[in-house]
Amino acid sequence: MSETTTSSKTFLSGVVEGFYGRPWTMEQRKELFKREQKWGLNTYLYAPKDDYKHRTYWRELYTSEEAEQLITLISAAKEKDIEFIYAISPGLDITFSNPKEATALKRKLSQVSEFGCRSFALLFDDIETEMCAADKEAFSSFADAQVAITNQVFQHLQEPHAFLFCPTDYCATFCTPSVSQSSYLHTVGEKLLPGIDILWTGPKVVSKDISMESIEEVSRVLRRPPVIWDNIHANDYDPQRLFLGPFKNRPTELIPKLRGVLTNPNCEFEPNFVAIHTLGTWCKSSTGQKDVAMDGEDQCSDYNPQEALRLALSEWLIEFGMADQPDVSRAGSGRPKREPSEEEPMQTDEYVPGPKENPLYTAEPLTLEDLTLLSELFYLPYEHGPTALAMLRELHWLRGNSDAAVFGSTAPENEKTKEWRERAEHFDDMCAAVVRMFNRLSNVPNRTILYDLYNYICDIKSGVSLARAFVGSLGGQNPPPCQVINDDPEPWGFRGGLSGEFQRMLPYHGNRDLFLTPPASRVYTIRPCTPKDKSEVLRLSKEMQSETLQQAALIGDRLVDGQLSPSKYCDLVLEDEAGLCGFAFALTDAKTAMTKSQYPETMLRDFPSLMAIQIHPRVPDPNTAKHLISSVLSSLKESSSIGVFCEFRSSDKRMLDFLRTLGLLHVLKVDGLQAGLVLMGTKL
Repeated sequence: MSETTTSSKTFLSGVVEGFYGRPWTMEQRKELFKREQKWGLNTYLYAPKDDYKHRTYWRELYTSEEAEQLITLISAAKEKDIEFIYAISPGLDITFSNPKEATALKRKLSQVSEFGCRSFALLFDDIETEMCAADKEAFSSFADAQVAITNQVFQHLQEPHAFLFCPTDYCATFCTPSVSQSSYLHTVGEKLLPGIDILWTGPKVVSKDISMESIEEVSRVLRRPPVIWDNIHANDYDPQRLFLGPFKNRPTELIPKLRGVLTNPNCEFEPNFVAIHTLGTWCKSSTGQKDVAMDGEDQCSDYNPQEALRLALSEWLIEFGMADQPDVSRAGSGRPKREPSEEEPMQTDEYVPGPKENPLYTAEPLTLEDLTLLSELFYLPYEHGPTALAMLRELHWLRGNSDAAVFGSTAPENEKTKEWRERAEHFDDMCAAVVRMFNRLSNVPNRTILYDLYNYICDIKSGVSLARAFVGSLGGQNPPPCQVINDDPEPWGFRGGLSGEFQRMLPYHGNRDLFLTPPASRVYTIRPCTPKDKSEVLRLSKEMQSETLQQAALIGDRLVDGQLSPSKYCDLVLEDEAGLCGFAFALTDAKTAMTKSQYPETMLRDFPSLMAIQIHPRVPDPNTAKHLISSVLSSLKESSSIGVFCEFRSSDKRMLDFLRTLGLLHVLKVDGLQAGLVLMGTKL
């Protein structure tokens, strides 16, 4: 496309409702149009995946009642100068070579055109790439089939004001073998009519950053600048995550190189205040309409994400103070009129407590600091906010240095102990701030915003409270009964349901955590033990035992030296570039290995299985060892074991301290143990 043609078109900026899940209501969309106009945005792309007449039943015309709703919505967008783009996704089952299919598609879009819509989009994202037999006979490639019908529809609609095409390969990672060599993209670029714009998500489906070089590359292939469909705030792929961080890692120098940017944000409507507001600030920053002082962050000289975030949160804070109750009497009903609220929580009969009675409860007002904390706890897909990172660093250090957490009046005081105490207090203060934020949010007048946030803030408050109790227990404090971490916790102590169970069974669960300390400079492999590993396992065991002086007899030694065979799926080794550096072997029934009653029957009833563990000191990251041990524990649980114990010589302080930091096992109190022996275990 020529530069003259490109510059004659308005830069599209705004929102795409393109996520999977419950679509927004008509009233929420009208509220969106108001916000877009206020913040300088101009486009709304209607593409909710779960609107069945948009995608699954795309051939069906809208009923008179549905038509009335769309007409009202399109009119509402026009009133706010928002370009309403109606998108349709026929790719699930369309037969491109059947003329009746093209007729059905044209008929459907002509109907929407009669509603007053003047802009359209044809989407072929998230579909199978294999053509049916009839299409293979008619078209040389999948791209040819898509381009042919798209050009037909575009001309049928008389080349509308804006017309978007979403390719099946809509990001760089989908292109084979690369963007520049993709035959699919080259066909689209060459054969798609020049008046049709193309949607692109960047290097990935959810792109951490979008560079000038990547946009220039795809623009050359597509022969036109793309419209960015930005998933940086999308959360439909993970129901436990919400994104309240600023629009960032897209330099504003991109704007002249693009046809537009549309954000596909969180499924929940109200939390998108930040995502859309900061996008508006980003778009205006290159035109001189700056709402914030820019100081060179984000790879450019005129947009500062943190300043944009502060501005958005400051405006959002006002919204929290607007009394607003969602009307639950009718599905899809509108938002009631909102009014500023300065009322204290209602009290009946003007009750005044006496001097010795409990004072009346008064809700604390939400502050900008609370919203900043909320944003930093639910930041962006590839990064946590500063406070969240600080909390993770403190917890990691406190757990890794728990040997310094001595307590009691006679406990020795040294520099490390003092540091541990101070950092534990700092961590406790940060946890307390999260709980305060939760309490203040729970009492805001705007219940509509609260209900969109509630599941997320409840989850983070519970997780933080468990971490707080854990650190307190390391320091000798007694956590509240509801937060005690033991072998028989309340349901909130093992979070995640079935999905959590699946993830904990995977050996590498968590190896892509956003918080990595130390940096993942080593690559570890967890795999089943083979006969060739036996000599290395024995060598590692003897090397580690040389650190201890006592030689108490252990059943686990016979597992290691090959006298006993581990149970099925219970023999894993840990390996790095230097070789074998750990192992975990287990017996489902420890009694089969006992020649005499070495341990009390009461203990074996609760902990019938035995596990032998060894981790070399060169493994710095506790998570690696945790994955290894958790995998064997999962196998034992699948074998119907209810508990497992491990034997250690009491002089093996390094391994005992290391395992304590993992939180998987605890020391068992067993009467009559032979001298120099320590047992650790856990219920399954």
